[in-house]
Amino acid sequence: MKTSEALHMSQFASPQQQLMLTVLHTASALQHRHRSLLKPFDVTPEQFNILRILRGQKGKPLPLRAISIRMIDRSSNTSRLIDKLVDKGHVVRDSCPRDRRKVDIALTSQGMAFTQELSNILDAELSRLEAVWTSADALRAANLLDAWNETQP
Repeated sequence: MKTSEALHMSQFASPQQQLMLTVLHTASALQHRHRSLLKPFDVTPEQFNILRILRGQKGKPLPLRAISIRMIDRSSNTSRLIDKLVDKGHVVRDSCPRDRRKVDIALTSQGMAFTQELSNILDAELSRLEAVWTSADALRAANLLDAWNETQP
């Protein structure tokens, strides 16, 4: 459904307003779909984001702060999210004996397998996007959005 139909708007004040509302509407739809795909596995998109970040470390632990900086939604309470992942056995915390403020986080082998299983499900969802956007279109859109992101503080 087009954004104008979803928002019951007959016209936009400007092409820029149309773009902004379309991006927000699309982001909301993507987040809802992402959340619904992960829900049966009792994991949130924010928790999956942490798992994905740690998987990219290829076994090396990361300090909590480094994970927070890499989060898609930086307003997430990373420490609380990690506590839940520890409880589920997907990650481990390792406190530094010399500096208790420093805590490294790493995936467990169970967490690695779980992350791969979820990634396979989410990758299959990408085929819906590939059916609409060519790789060139997707790169162009990503570059245009990044150009706007670079103007933000």
